[in-house]
Amino acid sequence: LGAQLDTELVACLQGYAQEKIRAVVLKAVTNKNNVWSAGHDINELPVGQRDPLGYFDHLEELLHAIQTFPAPVIAQVHGSVWGGACDLIMCCDLVVADETATFAMTPAKLGLPYNASGLMHFLNRMHLDHVRELFFTAQPISAETAKEWGIVNHLAKEAELEAKVDQLVAVILNNSQL
Repeated sequence: LGAQLDTELVACLQGYAQEKIRAVVLKAVTNKNNVWSAGHDINELPVGQRDPLGYFDHLEELLHAIQTFPAPVIAQVHGSVWGGACDLIMCCDLVVADETATFAMTPAKLGLPYNASGLMHFLNRMHLDHVRELFFTAQPISAETAKEWGIVNHLAKEAELEAKVDQLVAVILNNSQL
């Protein structure tokens, strides 16, 4: 999640809002490493022990665009999700993952503090004890644990992930546009 990609995604969401798109699915190209996203590009983080994500950081702008999008934003997760990408997942309305998904909040490994608004994204979705464990340990949790903790709405088999998301989108689109 670097400046270029984040800016492009914000522009896409703005265009989709103007077109009155009724649901957006965020997914990654499947790769042999099974990585959905490694998070914020650490080469773009400011140096020093301060909150690395200022209000106008490109990732913060993307998270805000997701949160304010006028229709459901669904994360379709295949593979690992780390750091800032976990924050992105927390901002989505729904998360559908397969058994390859893992989730890790890694700023503690890098000695980075995390901003209050980012912590709130997690607290709005998870129990405080689980947020603490995710942040303090910086260890990945499985898709099954993520489902138990409230990060994931639906867990699908790897071969059925896309069909599960398509089915969910179809249900959403079958509802009133209002």
